[in-house]
Amino acid sequence: MVTKIVGLRQSQVLMESRFPQELNSFFRNVETNSNPWGIGFAKRGDWMEGLTIPLLRDKPGAEYLFWVGCMGSFDPEGQKTARAMAAIMTRAGLDFGVLGTEEKCCGDSARRLGNEYLFQTLARENLEIFKSRGVRTIVTICPHGYNTFKNEYPRIVDSWTEATDEEKARLKAIRVLSHAELIRDLVERGAVPLRSGKAGVFTFHDPCYLGRHNGVLEAPREVLSSALGARPVELANNREHSFCCGAGGGLMWTEETLGRRVNDVRTDEIIRSGAELAAVSCPFCLSMLKDGLKDQNRPDIEVKDIARIVEEGMDRRS
Repeated sequence: MVTKIVGLRQSQVLMESRFPQELNSFFRNVETNSNPWGIGFAKRGDWMEGLTIPLLRDKPGAEYLFWVGCMGSFDPEGQKTARAMAAIMTRAGLDFGVLGTEEKCCGDSARRLGNEYLFQTLARENLEIFKSRGVRTIVTICPHGYNTFKNEYPRIVDSWTEATDEEKARLKAIRVLSHAELIRDLVERGAVPLRSGKAGVFTFHDPCYLGRHNGVLEAPREVLSSALGARPVELANNREHSFCCGAGGGLMWTEETLGRRVNDVRTDEIIRSGAELAAVSCPFCLSMLKDGLKDQNRPDIEVKDIARIVEEGMDRRS
């Protein structure tokens, strides 16, 4: 069904130029500055200010590329998640680097919104960077990038006539990890020691592109159990049957004009759960749920990414 919807959007966008007016600026910004807001390339690494985070170009052969993404690079809440994840990877002693100003949009939203030409352009540019930097493992804080790199870029590689068979094989061998999976593994092997702590009532919202599309369901729950000392209270719609936050399919960049906003519907479930904290593992979900709780005047319910929860609970004594 998703493939058919995207196909219809491609026809309308590329053949008929029919799409919501607000997407004009989105497409233009991504085309010129490789991010939805049109912020200059030079500011892509501003989220790292005050931190010592190596650039991949200075660490050839690093084991991990930490892919920050557009939300992690430019959105204020996403930046907090990016800084927390960098702190976790540093605490674990991982050999990693970031692309900094070399990083571009992964192209997920462009493809979902029907601009296949823009997606293909971004994908090939990113693959060229991965090839030149010898990327072996990509760690993402955004399920949209995770799904795109894991499931869609390999198909682009297959049709990339400019790459040799050896280069194609190396690119298709790149391992892609969500930050939920990596943090779970680091905590399990004791690389990120946590203080024992107990939380109040909390819940977890499954991101569509992590849970329903890729089956990563237990990793974030195990992370939360380790960090907060309990399992989350499940929302009415959870795991592979989770309810969208409203930002999927590129709709983060459009306006809802029919019916009730999707994030408000999902927010109702959070409120009914009695949770004081809604944990997420996607910067899009973080933004949409915070907006939904603000719409319903519920500042008492906090929304926080699992990376920040773990970073705040790290035992720094050793």
